[in-house]
Amino acid sequence: MDPGTDVDHVLQSLGNVGRYQKFQLSLLFVFMLENAFHLMAANYVSYRPRYNCKTFNETVLLHKYNIESNRSDIKVKYGKCNIYIHVNDTDAEYHSSQSCPNGYEYEIPKDRSTVTEWDLVCEGSVRSEFAQTLIMMGQAVGAAIFSPLSDRFGRKPINIISRILYTIAGVTAMFSPSIEVYSVYRLLIGTFQGGSVMTVCTLCIEILPTEFRHRGEGLAFFAWTVGIWFTSVIGYFCRNLPWRYFQMILGLLSWHVIFDWLFIDESLRWLLANGKTDEAMKIIRKAASWNNQSFESVMESVEKKNLMVPKDLIIESPENQEKITKLESCVSNGTPELDHAVHRYSIYTVLKHKRILITSLLLWVIWITNTLTYYGLMLTTSRLAGDRYVNNILAALSEIPAIIVQQISINRIGRRYVLVMFHSFSGITLILATICSSYSGEYYWLKHFSTFFSIFGRFSAAGSFSSVFLYTPELYPTNLRNVGLGMASTVSRIGSMISPFAATLADHVFWGPAAIFALLNIICTIILLTLPETMGRELPTTVEEMKSWVKDKKGTFDVRRPKHYLKENRHHR
Repeated sequence: MDPGTDVDHVLQSLGNVGRYQKFQLSLLFVFMLENAFHLMAANYVSYRPRYNCKTFNETVLLHKYNIESNRSDIKVKYGKCNIYIHVNDTDAEYHSSQSCPNGYEYEIPKDRSTVTEWDLVCEGSVRSEFAQTLIMMGQAVGAAIFSPLSDRFGRKPINIISRILYTIAGVTAMFSPSIEVYSVYRLLIGTFQGGSVMTVCTLCIEILPTEFRHRGEGLAFFAWTVGIWFTSVIGYFCRNLPWRYFQMILGLLSWHVIFDWLFIDESLRWLLANGKTDEAMKIIRKAASWNNQSFESVMESVEKKNLMVPKDLIIESPENQEKITKLESCVSNGTPELDHAVHRYSIYTVLKHKRILITSLLLWVIWITNTLTYYGLMLTTSRLAGDRYVNNILAALSEIPAIIVQQISINRIGRRYVLVMFHSFSGITLILATICSSYSGEYYWLKHFSTFFSIFGRFSAAGSFSSVFLYTPELYPTNLRNVGLGMASTVSRIGSMISPFAATLADHVFWGPAAIFALLNIICTIILLTLPETMGRELPTTVEEMKSWVKDKKGTFDVRRPKHYLKENRHHR
């Protein structure tokens, strides 16, 4: 088998989504599900309950300041972060305000959360949020380290290695003696999780033919959602246990990783792209057997397909994939001439071309808004009115219909219109949540409406997050596609790293996070109207084609159906 073989044709010959693909996707589903554990665990492991300064012997404190007084003359007010002492006797009047001298008392036992165990409240609250920021930072580090490694050494080994390290770090984090050590573990967990997420998503997409790729992307997000829901359920059943046991349980749930090497297969696309044809043949033979297909007939079909491509193009250089794609497009469209030029692009290409840079900047704003809104709402769910366990479970379940709506509509109304829909819903519902929380002091029942609208905002954020993963790479030319997606994903970590501090803002201004999220989503809705639609359109292969996409508009806010879409619809009718 030649390295330049059309992998899509091989997968189609094997049966698109047969028993083999379903088994592999089931394993990847479990892997992605477990990747959500430790991120969502912050809602329980780092939960900040209601607290107050702990009471103490006022007379002892007054003796410290050489103040003699009867207890009846002492007035002590206990606040969250300070105590206020007022002493009034016949000789003098004394006022004092100081941080809690006897520590804090909480509404839950001290061992239920890292916040309560290490008193991460008041001045120490920043250290708790910083620990969560580190896991977000770790995701970016993991993606930067493990993504190129998976391109060089394969998706399977890097996925297994990152998940083994993820499991070890998750379990050993329970032994952290201080918040500083625990923060280091959070960084490591995020790093290994980032490597696992990138390789699992890649495998989910590469195991399917091009026309089914959005299903692989949808499956990965659905698994993530189920993982968030499952973590909330485990949190509910572990609500009377110390946080260290909950941490250990989440880590041990991934124990099977030591056996996964025996069942998960390498990406067929990666094997062929790297000239490992013998291993590819073994996987094709295995897949054909699982799918009840004849291996000989599959190979015969592949050889016939290869005859359509001139032999001088079937070489091992990566640039050939561009040539083969162009040739097949020319054959199918009847184009008489083939341009053999191969265009090479880099990050510098994005910075050099004004239109591409502007498009990228607009996409980055959308990505940052998505991560900030999604993770911010996730991490503040426990502060909504009602039972925090029920709220987290309902919020997680709200993401499932979002994925379903996205999968149904993405190829019907277009990527851009789906994103506009989700960002509009998110902005409107979060504005309503802000209004309800603002007046909840006068009307208590508005708190429950605020919770409802916040959960609906989570639904919209999940849908837009899933859609932008598909939309972004389609805007860039072929040899700039991975660079464009990688840059957007990296920049988006700004939003995820800021998101943990939404909880701190909510402690001071309850409606603050929802108001900020709403404003950003409304801005994204306007931005999306300036970007082109990609549905039903041959993806750009050169910078010039991408620039013509952006330029092909009658006005700034193009809310009409694109010409190519209308033309294709008339043709099909």
